[in-house]
Amino acid sequence: EFHCGFEDGNICLFTQDDTDNFDWTKQSTATRNTKYTPNTGPNADRSGSKEGFYMYIETSRPRLEGEKARLLSPVFSIAPKNPYGPTNTAYCFSFFYHMYGQHIGVLNVYLRLKGQTTIENPLWSSSGNKGQRWNEAHVNIYPITSFQLIFEGIRGPGIEGDIAIDDVSIAEGECAKQDLTTKNSVDGAVGILVHIWLFPVIVLISILSPRR
Repeated sequence: EFHCGFEDGNICLFTQDDTDNFDWTKQSTATRNTKYTPNTGPNADRSGSKEGFYMYIETSRPRLEGEKARLLSPVFSIAPKNPYGPTNTAYCFSFFYHMYGQHIGVLNVYLRLKGQTTIENPLWSSSGNKGQRWNEAHVNIYPITSFQLIFEGIRGPGIEGDIAIDDVSIAEGECAKQDLTTKNSVDGAVGILVHIWLFPVIVLISILSPRR
């Protein structure tokens, strides 16, 4: 099992991508510059400690909209396969994220397998203001070879767009079903409401329509 709260000096062997536009920054409330923008970013780390550390992207000038910062995890080796079990070993990947501010851009997470030179579709993605709180994400992954996780923060349209992450974990075995992150849950709920609302309207129209 792997867990990183970014408390140690080498940030658990995470590294900065040298092909992006800017870097992630290790930070705590206690060491933060008093001139920082007050309406974005965490007040404390995920545990609530003002002495604890987290990683975040600073979106003040000279950063521009659309610029990207990528943080690379160490490379993980997969567990030996059980010849009588599933083809791929399952892992539960979880982390906390903080996206507070009126100019929040996008946080993407990618899974890169050994030998891959490009990354395309994110494993997980979120955008927009989520309020002044830490949220938790759980995602099942099924790597077939050694792998690496990539956190990509994309700068939004203004300076109030700091995005932070903390307490990254990887554990063998699938995540508990109640913990799994549900994508498009809001869209799904809206879709259900639309269909419920449309049904009586369609019935009413059919009743009122003149018969030929």
